[in-house]
Amino acid sequence: MGFTDGYFRKQPAFLPHLDDIPSGQLSYIVVIPAYCENNLIAALESLWKCTRPAGHVEVIIVINAPEDAGDSIHATCRRYLTDARRWISVHRDPAFRFLLMEALNMPAKHAGVGLARRTGMDEAAFRFDRIGMRNGWILSYDADCQCDSNYFIAIEDHITRYPGARGFNLYFEHPVSGNEFSERVYRGIAEYELHLRYMNQFLRLAGFPYAFHTVGSSFAVKAQDYILQGGMSRRKAGEDFYFLHKIIPLGGFYEINDIRVIPSPRLSDRVPFGTGAAISKFMASGEDHLLTYAPASFLDLQDLFLKVPQFFKSGDQKIGKVIDSLAPPLAEYMRSLDATAAIANVSANCASAASFINRFYRWFDAFRVMQYLNRSNKSYYGYVRVTEAAMRFLMLLGKEIPADSGPLDLLRIMRSAERSQEFFTPHPQ
Repeated sequence: MGFTDGYFRKQPAFLPHLDDIPSGQLSYIVVIPAYCENNLIAALESLWKCTRPAGHVEVIIVINAPEDAGDSIHATCRRYLTDARRWISVHRDPAFRFLLMEALNMPAKHAGVGLARRTGMDEAAFRFDRIGMRNGWILSYDADCQCDSNYFIAIEDHITRYPGARGFNLYFEHPVSGNEFSERVYRGIAEYELHLRYMNQFLRLAGFPYAFHTVGSSFAVKAQDYILQGGMSRRKAGEDFYFLHKIIPLGGFYEINDIRVIPSPRLSDRVPFGTGAAISKFMASGEDHLLTYAPASFLDLQDLFLKVPQFFKSGDQKIGKVIDSLAPPLAEYMRSLDATAAIANVSANCASAASFINRFYRWFDAFRVMQYLNRSNKSYYGYVRVTEAAMRFLMLLGKEIPADSGPLDLLRIMRSAERSQEFFTPHPQ
């Protein structure tokens, strides 16, 4: 019996696209969803030039489009399929294989990056199952990315270092200068990445235990854990966030910072949010800045997280008093969740404070954190410029920041701090 049997029994429509038997030494499968991707060959070249790990590698490219995309889109996808097939024909290595999946008839209702990524990852899990490799690793990548040459060996080193790992977040940096895009695009991506790092680091300062980046091109997950958590979300956007926040709370999730994935800052109208959508909105706005969450909304969360131990084995009255002591927008949000009853129920089913705290964050999870940030900033605090917010965050940490610091200056500080874990190490897993 294979480790994917139960998973695929629930998906009777699944049929493997690739019918060959993988190498018995297969350890890593990179999955790349590709929709009208004119940079696909460059992405494949970047992986091909990487130092080879000890385990064998497969790269599954899912050339995809909705069934109703139209003749011109399908023709473009087929042209890129032909280009990729031609490139693969002269880049052959039995220990490092490139495999194509054609998925040009995805149901219109669900077609998008989530379903494309899931299609490739399901195929990867199935291939690992064929050789009994439940501990194989599925690496999520994008067709417009580049990576440093140590991509595979750094991942392999961390797998050896953390044998109980379920997943990894891989360090990333968007290009913030060059000739491929306009100066305005580079300005926008610098501000957007600064927003991502500000938010991640402020959540760590606040004490949220599951504060990790969730970027679709920059993570790895063990095949058996991919299956046990029900596979990739097929959402048209945010699939990486929804999937990884099923993995991260399990523990055994780590960062790999001696690696660099380089996602593209290009515009996109295919998804409603995320990098491409953010840059598209920035380009259309005419503004010279992006907005982010106010520091006060993170400090509200910090106050709550510091008080979590007080909830354990407390009655409704005490829980209610703690909630009432929170900042008004957070207290209101907690009441909207009927938090007193929910927390009391969690506490009643926990034998120890440590167990309670773990269960509390399964309830007040990343989805609720983001819901609160959006709600409080929309209706109470108001969004602020990302450069202003980042400077205030750094000043809270005692950093002396020149008043004329721009987004690139601040981003360099935040990148360096995250890569070296100068500010905060990830929550112990």
